[in-house]
Amino acid sequence: MYDRAKTAVKTHEGQTESFPITIGLHQGSSLCPYLFALVMDELTGHIQDDIPWCMLFVDNIVLIDETQEGINAKLNLWREVLESKDLHLSRSKT
Repeated sequence: MYDRAKTAVKTHEGQTESFPITIGLHQGSSLCPYLFALVMDELTGHIQDDIPWCMLFVDNIVLIDETQEGINAKLNLWREVLESKDLHLSRSKT
């Protein structure tokens, strides 16, 4: 699908020469939401409870608990799961 895909970067000094894209998806690809859902389903399968105290929507995660300590515990669990797969939680948005 992306065989021999190339791109260039436009900067204030002009445009770079084209270079190959070897990983990732094109921005706006219709595959992005589907692949994100597959990855999140795999990552969260073992940390979801019967009652959905953790809700996923597009690229947002909502954690719900009765106490601040419970939220922090869930947040730490998420961080551990993500980091085990070399992914990182954006703390500036939490």
